[in-house]
Amino acid sequence: MLPPREMFDAVTGTLADLATGLRRPTYREALKAELGALPGLGTGTLPWVARSLLGGTLLDAVRRHARKTPNAPALIDDDTRWTWAELEAETSRLAWALAGAGVRRGDVVALLGPNAPAYVAWVLAGTRVGATVALINTHLRGRPLQHAVDAAGARALVVHESLLDPARTLDPCPPRLVYGGPAGEGERSVDELAGAPREPFPPASPPDDADFVYIYTSGTTGLPKPCRISHERALLAGAGFGHAVFAFAPGDLLYAVLPLYHASGLLLGVGACLVTGTPVALRDGFSASRFWPDVRRHGATAILYIGELCRYLVNAAPNEAEKDNPVRIAVGNGLRPDVWEPFQRRFDIAMVREFYAATEAPGFIVNLTGRVGSVGHVPLRRSGWMRLVRFDVEKGEHARDVDGRMIECEPGEVGELLVRLSDKPLTGATEYRGYTDPQATSRKILEGVFRDGDRYFRTGDLLRRDEDDYFYFVDRIGDTYRWKGENVSTAEVADVLTGAPGVREATVVGVPVPGMEGQAGLAALVLEPGAEFDAEAFWRTTQELPAYAQPRFVRLLPALQTTGTFKVQKTALRNEGADPKKVEDPLFVRGDGAYLPLDVARWGEVVGGTHRL
Repeated sequence: MLPPREMFDAVTGTLADLATGLRRPTYREALKAELGALPGLGTGTLPWVARSLLGGTLLDAVRRHARKTPNAPALIDDDTRWTWAELEAETSRLAWALAGAGVRRGDVVALLGPNAPAYVAWVLAGTRVGATVALINTHLRGRPLQHAVDAAGARALVVHESLLDPARTLDPCPPRLVYGGPAGEGERSVDELAGAPREPFPPASPPDDADFVYIYTSGTTGLPKPCRISHERALLAGAGFGHAVFAFAPGDLLYAVLPLYHASGLLLGVGACLVTGTPVALRDGFSASRFWPDVRRHGATAILYIGELCRYLVNAAPNEAEKDNPVRIAVGNGLRPDVWEPFQRRFDIAMVREFYAATEAPGFIVNLTGRVGSVGHVPLRRSGWMRLVRFDVEKGEHARDVDGRMIECEPGEVGELLVRLSDKPLTGATEYRGYTDPQATSRKILEGVFRDGDRYFRTGDLLRRDEDDYFYFVDRIGDTYRWKGENVSTAEVADVLTGAPGVREATVVGVPVPGMEGQAGLAALVLEPGAEFDAEAFWRTTQELPAYAQPRFVRLLPALQTTGTFKVQKTALRNEGADPKKVEDPLFVRGDGAYLPLDVARWGEVVGGTHRL
């Protein structure tokens, strides 16, 4: 709770904001959308809040649907079409297999498998035996995979037969339980452990303070860390997104291609469907050519996206199946402004709902109005639950006033988003459980931010807000660099560069140049098939940017390397920089009216100062 004086200031400030805001149509639009979401929150989400507080789980939701609508479709892919009753029965069968492998209440099970109905069943089977399931990224190999499994402290590793090769390189490795194919030497198969049909496995009540799953950070800047997700948080995420964001109704179906080892795919997509009883069609991996045929074949009315997925679809050749498609709503995050309107217009999607969230963060923001570019409106901002504070990119630290307190940003000013932590969170949605590593957990907490005793969660993300309290994602801290005394947002520069002739994709990083302060911008470009780099046309496009933000270097790539959730992996680009001795791809440097080929000789001129940047 806020101290009385701060509470008074928050209430009076909110009333003043309301009185001022109601004069603006844009503010009234936000308020109307939020009031429109109240029925979904009241009749749909609040009952699940009560269930979560009483110890409810997503498995409980599935069992409830299995009793009420046993023959209704639940999970679908190319090979499987399970009803709710069949899904519930499969969680029981797999729970017997886990118990046969020695898994007990309070244990951790690591899961390595592709997107499929069976994956969801394994997660719920873990709940059924009272275990926590660690969701391992299927793209990990070698040391990162070893680290992910070791960090989980798993009693067993459940692995699909298609991923046995990387799993067999682990040393040490917990006992391997194989599904989807035969087990090898020293491994055990699910069919062997589950045996003949038995009576239903009695669901275990989760231990006090039990975790539902571990979901790992993406690992774009280091080894992945397991984030602890409670049953309560999972249930509330599914209820909130299912009833208030997707606003699922009878006849809806979600098409989901995002990996289930991440929060968007499992908690916000599948979880929303498990809570609301909405069927979900899964695909193991995104395919631009198969996306719309799949949507039409399944009759999907809703899709879950990551921003780059939308870019791929916009850049793809026209597909007959995209015409008059049944999708009414798209929900996701990371949709950049330059893609938003072309995506919505081309595919005739009535509603796009962008959100901001982090797996471990104690809160989220949702754009209910469809305002292009925004992650959403923050009502009652004066309450201080979410605050933007000034951050010095060059020094890598927060700006502070004469009393040593952090300084809140004004409208239009970019700062780091902080989320207030409560000693006694009302629900799991506002709880910060952190990671399995206590030190990693504590590093995300700031204390004494605005007054003695307050605590805030560091998101590590830079955002800005407008006068209507709509928030806009700018960049990750570390993805912003400083050049010629100015802060440059890599995402905002990339938005402009994708409009250059022949450019299909763009990402931007700051790279050091010997003998110069700060970092110079390097634009890594992927060109359209058959296109050549037009150095003069690209230079003209960069003139839309302030001079300091115009990239000094260009690197042409065959493709951008991404994580499983389409986040661009920038570490190698930063480390390799623009030195032609280290980079084999074509390089260019900014010149007078065009970008010039960058070879070893010209790089020497750059470093020596005769070629001015």
